[in-house]
Amino acid sequence: MIAFTFLLKGFSALCAQVLLLREFFIIHVGNELCSGAFFAIWLLSGALGSFIARYTKKHLTQIFFTLITFEGFWLLFSLALIRSYHNIFGLLPGQIMSILQAILLVSMTAGIFSLSQGIRFVSGANMMRTIVEEKKAAGIFYGWEAVGALFGGIVFAFLIQKYTDPFQTAASIAIISLLSFLPVFSFQRKKLLIFAFVAVLGFFSFFFFFPQHGFYHRLNSITLMKQWKVKSPPLYYLNTHYGNISVFENNQQISFILDGQLFLTLPHPDLEWIEAMVHLPLLYAEKTDRIFVIGAGIKGIIPEIMKYRAKSIDCIEANPELIRVIKKFLPSYFQPSEKSKINIIKDDAIRLLRKTRKKWDVIILDAGIPFSLKTARFYTKEFFELAKNHLSEDGILYIGIEGSTEYMSQPLVDVHSIIYATLTSVFPRVSVVPGYLTGYCATKAKNSPEISSQLLILKKKEKNISTTVLTEFYLKDRLDSEKKQNFLKMIESGKEAKNSINRPFILVPAIKYWTFLSSGELKNIRKPVFLISLISIFTFLAFLFNIKKKKGILEFIVFSTGFLSVAWELVFLFLFQMYFGSLYFYLSVLTGAFMAGLAGGSLAFSSLSVKIKNWKNVLLIWQLIQMGFAFFAFVFIYFLSNIAVSAVLFFFIIAVTGIFAGWEFPLVNRIYISDRNPFSKSISTFYAFDLAGATVGSILTALVLVPFLGIALSCVLFGMVKLLAAIFVWKLR
Repeated sequence: MIAFTFLLKGFSALCAQVLLLREFFIIHVGNELCSGAFFAIWLLSGALGSFIARYTKKHLTQIFFTLITFEGFWLLFSLALIRSYHNIFGLLPGQIMSILQAILLVSMTAGIFSLSQGIRFVSGANMMRTIVEEKKAAGIFYGWEAVGALFGGIVFAFLIQKYTDPFQTAASIAIISLLSFLPVFSFQRKKLLIFAFVAVLGFFSFFFFFPQHGFYHRLNSITLMKQWKVKSPPLYYLNTHYGNISVFENNQQISFILDGQLFLTLPHPDLEWIEAMVHLPLLYAEKTDRIFVIGAGIKGIIPEIMKYRAKSIDCIEANPELIRVIKKFLPSYFQPSEKSKINIIKDDAIRLLRKTRKKWDVIILDAGIPFSLKTARFYTKEFFELAKNHLSEDGILYIGIEGSTEYMSQPLVDVHSIIYATLTSVFPRVSVVPGYLTGYCATKAKNSPEISSQLLILKKKEKNISTTVLTEFYLKDRLDSEKKQNFLKMIESGKEAKNSINRPFILVPAIKYWTFLSSGELKNIRKPVFLISLISIFTFLAFLFNIKKKKGILEFIVFSTGFLSVAWELVFLFLFQMYFGSLYFYLSVLTGAFMAGLAGGSLAFSSLSVKIKNWKNVLLIWQLIQMGFAFFAFVFIYFLSNIAVSAVLFFFIIAVTGIFAGWEFPLVNRIYISDRNPFSKSISTFYAFDLAGATVGSILTALVLVPFLGIALSCVLFGMVKLLAAIFVWKLR
């Protein structure tokens, strides 16, 4: 009974969390750091809900059912609300929300849902505590919820998302959540409650099939039309392993939108971008026999590259579904790929470079502004060294990224400064071609000539290359020496930090630039970061103030473990994204691995609790083990960029971090209840502190520690937190 109810509760909660988080990924153009704010609000709301629930002592069954029903409807409403953000905040399609607007939207949707979840957890625990031994109850409830989340993560990834759209997914979650109420009828058989249960369950199930193609399917199409302000339903909509693909037709143009960004427009793509991306590097290169294209191969440049009669052209795209979709709507688009010299590779670019020994004369990179770790990893020192090792003796790496010859905002200046500083630390010669698509041409040869209009015009004539936009006038204008000098002076005034996997500095100015492009409520992220840090410090000091008492120490222990549990989860999610390049599909699986550890630790403790006598010694040892893990993680992360690891290792490590929280939560409850404190007060208090710590951890890790301190050094800080916790436990002994 307990297992079934809390297992399905955990299942539905995890699925709902991932569903909403993925929707936010789309409207935040794939930025993973938004997950920090999302988790913070989700956890803080859950903590508030669990705190409120300590005062709900009557009518627990009715409250439990009412919250289940509310969550089902609210999840559907939240999806519609997220897709209406343009109308809510008065933005245009494609315009990015400000940070404050994003926080407000998350609070209105995921925050309210999680608040209900927090109340329901404590209410359900109080409702069922009479059928389980009180000292074991916390671990059992906590553990079975985590088991449900584990199964939810796996089923969501491999089954639910594959066969349902988001609204169908939300309705499925509502139905599964309702089924968790079935065991309650074994001791509560009120006719009105049974009637309400059947009515609500029938409502959610009925609308799968009515009207034509299902109400939820139509609701998905209508909200997408509102989101992108088009008059026709999407021609195609799919959540793939690598992100979301939406295809719309408007004014006889087909638009491909990838993770909320306009990726490609057919049949009239951006001709200036295509020609600049191809001809600037290929006219400059000594050889063009072997060409490797990252990120731009399916955006129209293949026919232009073919003009150079290359012996082999390798175009890599991590998302094979994207290639299939483009072929579906424009079959002639990939005709050149039918020739043997064109090789469309379905893989991640960095993973391919790690495992191949092949070398190219030209590598063309189109990754865009590094708003996310997924793109930031292409501007690291490690990637540039990897690319350099795969270039021929006279080979070049060409990078195209948004810029300007006249004026750039300071955040964009800093982005270019970091790219230039990182490139020059790896390559002996780096030439710049400023413009709306600024190009960086890095060469292995020290004696390579400076890129100039005269050189490119001469080679263009020699090779008889025909272009539409790249005329002699265009080349002279783009490669004007005065413009290049002004651009270099501009970026030399910015930051000269070198970007790396362990310290992705480039994310900070990129996110600033993001806010600059948004509605403009927040131009500088230093103030909110400072404010968040200040609040966190005062919260920490407030704990220290009450740390002399036993309850205060236990609260701090739970707070610190909650802090580190979500911090570890985010760190390894970010590392997975940077190392493997795809988090979208694996988000629920990795979260499920964490919940597996949480469930294992919690249920293992519940079964072994009768054999352990000195709880405080166990608690002390547990803090020291976590401190040791932090320093192990520092070493692992420090050497990660130089070794090849399997994704399975990430699943294992995240599961281990879940064990820490899973074991400790029931342990602390056991210590507190042993002093004759009531169960309801214990579980609501420590559940709230667990979630509060996780809230602070998610904010600081995503917005402060990873961008400013770096991933590896953050692990050292995590170890110091547990060292402090161990000192307090020593005082408790």
